[in-house]
Amino acid sequence: MYFPDDLLDFIRAHRDELTLSVYVEAAPADPAARRNWRVRLRQGLADIRDSLANAPADEQDAFERCAADVLARLPNGDTPPSTHGWACFATAGGDALALHLPESAETTVTWGLGVRVVPYLKVATADHALVVRIDKQHARLARWHDGTLEPIAELEAEAPRDIGPHMGDAPRQGFHEGTRGPTGTDEEQRQRLSASERLLAAARNRVVHLRAHNEPVLIGGADEAMRQLAAVLPHHLAGQMRLVPELDMRLADGPAAPVIRQALTELDAVRRAQRVTELRELAHVRGRAAMGYEPARAAADVGAIAELIFSEQAWRQHPEQIEDLVQRALIEGASVAVAPPLPDAPLDGEADGILAGLRFPLPVPR
Repeated sequence: MYFPDDLLDFIRAHRDELTLSVYVEAAPADPAARRNWRVRLRQGLADIRDSLANAPADEQDAFERCAADVLARLPNGDTPPSTHGWACFATAGGDALALHLPESAETTVTWGLGVRVVPYLKVATADHALVVRIDKQHARLARWHDGTLEPIAELEAEAPRDIGPHMGDAPRQGFHEGTRGPTGTDEEQRQRLSASERLLAAARNRVVHLRAHNEPVLIGGADEAMRQLAAVLPHHLAGQMRLVPELDMRLADGPAAPVIRQALTELDAVRRAQRVTELRELAHVRGRAAMGYEPARAAADVGAIAELIFSEQAWRQHPEQIEDLVQRALIEGASVAVAPPLPDAPLDGEADGILAGLRFPLPVPR
């Protein structure tokens, strides 16, 4: 799961500083509900203001400054973002960070030490992918990055050529019934098939060469061609590749954006589900994973967490503890993700909804 460097740097710099964390949802399809986010935002600020009624005056002043800063930074005034969510973090010391979210988030407002980062993790997906669209005649490669599709290469199959004039015509002088050769139609089909095979091989080589480390690969286009390409790609890409039939060759970049985002969300959920299963096995077999809050916290104390997966239910039941654990893991360079809501990878009710992959085995307490 991708986590932006600027947000991580902000978390590190303001870990112990009072911070206002605001998440704003995208505009709903229903016009009548498009101002509801403003009501929830104002109500969230009012609730915090009420909770600080007996707090020191300097904290109340700091909150008011942060609230004014966030409201001044709203991207579209009274209108929420149309397709993405939005977040802003303002600290008592005067620093602030605003960013668009890869997906829509619910509108929430929190005040306390450090950034509230779990709402970001709930909507985060890979921010980049190698996108390939292919049919029998064309292959187009592009890179999805920061919400835009940047063309990389376009390949074309060679047109049939050098088909003799006698092929498929009446026999010429000297061409008797005993002479056999391909008809014009057969030769054209053979050349087209050969050209498609060369196009497939060229597309395969480009994917292998252009794909960055751990980068997802999305394949669209004609059904048969995209399945053929998936079949010839290296086996180690199987878990990081997804066929996307909706990603048609004729689909323009703008309409392709939501298709790509949805495909990446689905691929990410499958990959996280697989990782949950792997971490369970590591915990039981080699002690290279910790299950439950206390074992994960003990691992965080010694910088042993390499990756952390937790359920949304665990966060909603114990938001402060999970936020603290998540931020400690992120600061130590760990990969952190929310467990996918898939029936074959449940975490709720098991191990406190928390799994942590470890950099090194920890001694079992006696």
